[in-house]
Amino acid sequence: MYNIFKKYHWIHNFPKRYPFYKKLFANFIYFLTGVVLHPRKNLLNHRDLVKSRLLLRKGDIVLLGNLRETSAFFIKGAVTHTALYVGRRTFIHAIGDGVEYTSLHHMFTEYDTMAILRLPQGIKRRKKTIKSAIKFAKEQLGKPYDFDFNKGVNKIFCTELVNESYLHAGHNTKLRTIQRVRSFKQKVLKVITNASIALKPERFIESNFDLIFLSHNLKVKRKLMLRK
Repeated sequence: MYNIFKKYHWIHNFPKRYPFYKKLFANFIYFLTGVVLHPRKNLLNHRDLVKSRLLLRKGDIVLLGNLRETSAFFIKGAVTHTALYVGRRTFIHAIGDGVEYTSLHHMFTEYDTMAILRLPQGIKRRKKTIKSAIKFAKEQLGKPYDFDFNKGVNKIFCTELVNESYLHAGHNTKLRTIQRVRSFKQKVLKVITNASIALKPERFIESNFDLIFLSHNLKVKRKLMLRK
């Protein structure tokens, strides 16, 4: 049975003097991308929980897929979201309500896929870089989600938060947070979809990080894919 209002609520966390029509549009998009198509148990299992809990380290990038939400139709692939692990089973991520903390428990009850990426061991001043990235991410807490996907961190979306945290710390991620829009069609898609035009979470696999963990239902064949 469909339950389209299960996750919907009104977003209040907007910048001062944010246009009312943009508030309505942002809530409309959040309504679309927050809808649960059909309630069911998520696909991550106990083995995934045990292995990832043992592997997670501060500064790890976590790629996640919630394949039940309509955002999965817009952000194609096995992962649709990303977060930064800050220690003590806690993450920072950007969702419709803005930048906030979330727990390992939430990740494993909400999402269907997971991959963990880590700053390579050979990076100079590695510990300092991780500490700086986490500090930057914490400074973004409370900021609203960027439904316009524009450059700058007054508002911020999930992949932008993670990417900018490491760029600010001086690490070349080999990724661009904002992709150049070349056509009117892309401009429209950039507004009406999630971060799919600006930066796909899946693209972190191509970035300057090491792949540490894949959930049981993921494999890598040029890109992240669901196992059949």
